[in-house]
Formats: sequence, structure tokens, C-alpha cells
Amino acid sequence: MPSMRVYEVATFYTMFNRNPVGKYHIQICTTTPCMLRDSDSILEAIQKKLGIHVGETTPDKLFTLTEVECLGACVNAPMVQINDNYYEDLMPKDIEHIIDDLKAGKVPKPGPRNGRFSCEPAGRLTSLTGPPNGPGFGVRPDL
Repeated sequence: MPSMRVYEVATFYTMFNRNPVGKYHIQICTTTPCMLRDSDSILEAIQKKLGIHVGETTPDKLFTLTEVECLGACVNAPMVQINDNYYEDLMPKDIEHIIDDLKAGKVPKPGPRNGRFSCEPAGRLTSLTGPPNGPGFGVRPDL
């Protein structure tokens, strides 16, 4: 197999790291859903708090910051993945507290930071609570 093929795979997938990463690998999603929910402010808060930029590791080797494509939690944007844990519905103060906890050796509870359970709607549940209406319900009579 040509070495170029190995390089293509290693550089395409974000789960392959070609350089050592810190104890806590912070992966921030900045694709459209997260960007629309202000992931830029989360990225800025991380960079300010840790004094590093995307692709860098703190001098103490505790944190590495990586920008990644969609992590599949768009409904809970903006979000980051730290090691195996997802931290969602973030505000800048949330990521600062998460980093403080990690520095103190504590693992913050993963999941949404705004009080919602998992990815349920922030307002009220929208699941059906009774049988759905039959075929044709709400359709124009001339169709």
C-alpha cells in the first residue's frame, strides 16, 4: 500500500492523532449548527482560559485543543467533546467551569449544561401523547 494512502486516512479522520495530545483532549465543533449557536464564543473562552490556540497543547501537557467537524449532537449545540464525554448547550462560563474542574482533577458531569435532559426540546416535550390522527388529517379536501 502506498504511504500516501495511509497519510490520507490519518489526516482525514479526526480520531487519529499524528502528534501526542494532552490528558484532556478538547474537541470543539465549529460546523454550521454549532457556529449558528455561537461556538466562536466557546472557542474564544477556551483559548483565553488555557492560553493556547487550535492545534496546540498547554505547556503542562494537560489540555490539547482541536477543531473538529460535526460530532453528531447538533440539537445540543454548541458543544465540545473532552476525551469521551460530550458537554452540550454551552455558554462561555460553562466551558470555563469545566476547565477549572478538570484542572482540579474532577470530571464534570457530561451532557447538556442548560438543565434539559439529553436532547429533549428546551420548551416542552413534543412526543405524541395519544394515537395520531388518521390519514388525510389536515390535508386540503380537494387533494
